[in-house]
Amino acid sequence: MKNAIYACATLVLLVAACLVPAPAMAQGRAQGSFERTFNVPGTVDLDVSTGSGSIDIRRGTGNRVEIRGRIQAGNNWSWWRSSRDAEDVVRYLESNPPIEQFGQTIRIGRIPDRELQNVSISYEIVVPGQSNLRANTGSGSQTIQGIDGRVEARTGSGSMTLRDIRGPLEGGTGSGSIEVSGFRGDLRMHTGSGRIQVQGEPTGRWDLQTGSGSIDLDLPPNAGFDLNAHTGSGGIDVGYPMTVQGRIGDRHNVSGKVGAGGPPLFRRTGSGGIRIQ
Repeated sequence: MKNAIYACATLVLLVAACLVPAPAMAQGRAQGSFERTFNVPGTVDLDVSTGSGSIDIRRGTGNRVEIRGRIQAGNNWSWWRSSRDAEDVVRYLESNPPIEQFGQTIRIGRIPDRELQNVSISYEIVVPGQSNLRANTGSGSQTIQGIDGRVEARTGSGSMTLRDIRGPLEGGTGSGSIEVSGFRGDLRMHTGSGRIQVQGEPTGRWDLQTGSGSIDLDLPPNAGFDLNAHTGSGGIDVGYPMTVQGRIGDRHNVSGKVGAGGPPLFRRTGSGGIRIQ
């Protein structure tokens, strides 16, 4: 009888041990990376996207484009019915990174195979200063700095940090803050929920909108622009002498010229204050 009880207890322990994942795969995930370098004379057109992961793009020297990808893959139910597990997917992407080049254009992040969809790839990219960028992520932060060309940056959920951009800048985030510094040019940014901070000089049209969050601008002392600001719930603080148009004392709407006037500045927030200094 004792032998039977001992045998049953041993069997239970063995089954339990089989059900507990090994520490290395406790989270059912595998990791890897890849690196690629391209020499692209002239202006680079870069298009990078990732469903889940961060994007970090910065200015380099010469005409080199350097790309580093960090991969994370997790097992899911669909892979139980396929020949690939997380480790297989990572090894495949390391050997076949989602990078395409067509002359001056480099496209990063297109993964048409559905069996590779449960993958997170974060990118660190170095490009020439004279580049045009399009960067999109479904969930993840973005940092872009030192670019002289056109920049379009969007994320479904995540913060955005953009520094020393010298071309037209457009984009936004569904949920997350936006910080822009050292900027000159046309600017159009929006966030569904989050704060917008901009430091720079308005040499073109600026259009900033947030559904819920404050808007803060840090401009040169001699800045001149035509202001149109509205907030559904919150005050508007303008630290410049200005010629006001419309009703004086309306704390939710301010329109007028700052200095001698200049590029149009549109500010909209559904819930939050607007501060310009």
